[in-house]
Amino acid sequence: MSLFDLLFLASMVTAILGVGRAAYLLLRRRWRAAVRSLTRLGLFIALYLFVLLGFSLAEPEKRIPIGTPQCFDDWCITVEGASRQEAIGATRANGVFYVATVQISSRAEGRPQRETDVRVFLIDETGHRFDVSPSGQQALVRAGVAGAPLTSFVDPGGAFESRLAFDVPATVRNVGLVKTSWSWFPFRLIIGDSQSWLHRLTLVPLAPLSPPAVGSPNVLRAPVAFGWHASS
Repeated sequence: MSLFDLLFLASMVTAILGVGRAAYLLLRRRWRAAVRSLTRLGLFIALYLFVLLGFSLAEPEKRIPIGTPQCFDDWCITVEGASRQEAIGATRANGVFYVATVQISSRAEGRPQRETDVRVFLIDETGHRFDVSPSGQQALVRAGVAGAPLTSFVDPGGAFESRLAFDVPATVRNVGLVKTSWSWFPFRLIIGDSQSWLHRLTLVPLAPLSPPAVGSPNVLRAPVAFGWHASS
């Protein structure tokens, strides 16, 4: 747990106590004291949001090389490689399939864990996002190379691989993979978090490759520098 996580928890407790005190004063009909309490609470919240947005706007977009783990507490995701292919088995893409191989691992020493609301998408240099292709993912499952779902449990100190298929227009050449969550709370309110309000994306740049055979994917294991500036 980071310093900003602790600051968020402390701020939440402070806000809850502030609301509770104001409610108590209102019930006692101590109007002036209640207004003072709510005013202090409002100023505290405004200051927190000012710092939150300041950090988000000040931090640059992060680009992580392929093979570098991104850890959220003890749960980690690592992009191991990517391939670019027009079809997966008998399933053809509307554009072209990007098949990303990711590893999910755990640094925990206790019980198995998982991320239930994890979301992974691709983004191009114009900021257009591409979610996992249902037809492409089903083709990977039929081919027996999809691996475990991202939301599967991972044992303490363990790891598993998963492959994800994205259908991207053939004219798009530069894309990056982004991990985020479907839910907004509490991530949007944590200072410095990659999902906080107005925070720029943290992405793993991928590169177009020659079509590989499914089951023996031609993977990219070196970072490629691209020149886009997408923001969340």
